[in-house]
Amino acid sequence: MNKENASRFGTTDLLMLLAILLWAVNFSIIKIALREFSIHGFNGPRLFLASVLLLIFLWRKEGRPSVRRADLPRLIALGIIGNTFYQLLFINGISRTTASSTSLVMTMTPIFIALLSAVFINERIHWAGWLGIFMAFFGLYLVLFGSGGSFSLGGQTLRGDLMILTGNLCWAVYTVFSKPFLDTMSPLKLTSLTLAFGALFYLPVAAKDILATPWAALSWQSWAALFFSGMFALAVSYVIWYSSVRRIGNTKTGIFGNITPVFTVFFAYLFLDERITPPQVIGALIIFFGFYLTRFSDGLFKKKARSSLGRNREA
Repeated sequence: MNKENASRFGTTDLLMLLAILLWAVNFSIIKIALREFSIHGFNGPRLFLASVLLLIFLWRKEGRPSVRRADLPRLIALGIIGNTFYQLLFINGISRTTASSTSLVMTMTPIFIALLSAVFINERIHWAGWLGIFMAFFGLYLVLFGSGGSFSLGGQTLRGDLMILTGNLCWAVYTVFSKPFLDTMSPLKLTSLTLAFGALFYLPVAAKDILATPWAALSWQSWAALFFSGMFALAVSYVIWYSSVRRIGNTKTGIFGNITPVFTVFFAYLFLDERITPPQVIGALIIFFGFYLTRFSDGLFKKKARSSLGRNREA
């Protein structure tokens, strides 16, 4: 996809919205699963399941995966940073902090991605894109705390918040430094290999919990949560994520993450009967406007520039 098309709403955006919906639902799915699973007893098998499914699909679609020897160390490092480290920090953080804290801290991901992209791969960010990022951050605050809730980085949640924040940085590094591989490698292949390497290094950490899990006594809800989270929240969504990075870039993909809490609040209203307040509605609108500025700023301002140029020529 060329740059002009990348500035328009299309299939990539629809798929990213699907991924965001899957991640928003997955938050509740994980909470359900952790009623019976330990954190590593759940996370280890879902990483293994997702990597096996992706490798099988990759084999059937592209044949035996081959990697240049010079690229192998970097792919392993990306797998460890973006899957082993990120998953360790995320699953431990989410078990220690509140949903509000998690959602707020995770909105730092697009900012991390934008900064790393600008510094290391010279990805140009329009001033409207930066404005959109920070507008979405402010709107998210209204969504999360418009119901009158409170937020504190102190006390028992501090460690969890810092884990989530560090995990977001790992995910940003994983996203930004994976992009050069997408010039010569399909998103499916990149996702499959890095997730497999990440799972390989995660399993030794999770081995004790996996062996201690009473598999025969698990309810069908826990089994369903494991398969949903592994198959859709990891395998499918990760391929969608890197397809988007390849087509529209790091920053414009990263800003989709700020929509997740909006859907989280919506699902809570539908399934948990939690009320939605006017400040939350206003915050949701601000988030979507901020998303629009960041995602489509290049095309929007190019059109205005062309219109102005046309008028000047006519004059």
